[in-house]
Amino acid sequence: MKIDISEVKRWTVLEIEWWLYKVVDMSHMHKWRWGATYAFKVKNIQTGQVKNVTYKAWTTLDAAEITYKNGQYLYNSWDMYTFMEFDTSELYELWDDLIDDIKLYLKENVDVFLMMYNGNVIWVILPDVVSYKVIETLPWVKWDRAQAWTKPARLETGLNVQVPLYIEEWDEILVNTST
Repeated sequence: MKIDISEVKRWTVLEIEWWLYKVVDMSHMHKWRWGATYAFKVKNIQTGQVKNVTYKAWTTLDAAEITYKNGQYLYNSWDMYTFMEFDTSELYELWDDLIDDIKLYLKENVDVFLMMYNGNVIWVILPDVVSYKVIETLPWVKWDRAQAWTKPARLETGLNVQVPLYIEEWDEILVNTST
């Protein structure tokens, strides 16, 4: 499907030279004499390769025909992560290098969106906010307030974050997965 370059947004999936690329970052430049250009930082969904591409303002691009399905993350076994689509109860297994950016945010039974292309899952979209248990953090000491306002904590998935001083081990916290 053809789209105008001005319609490309972050996370749009483009077909470039028969490969699927996800737009990670973008910028728009207007040079007085040469007109406007769009620069995209794109990541190859199949290989993980990141590259920069630049196009003129009047260019049309091929957008991949993507469908989104409601699903759930079930479990991982070695390097494979298993997801289930809600409508059909079909299971999809993805290699860890495909979802390397989000695997530390995956928690069993969390609802996700499965990005599908030609019947295959190509990416997993997490909910904006997920609740996690803190399994390891420093104890809070009264005089710490003058030094730092946050402290490091490790969550149940292995993700390391900064938390407020009053958070203790086994407390539940909400993490914004988009930032």
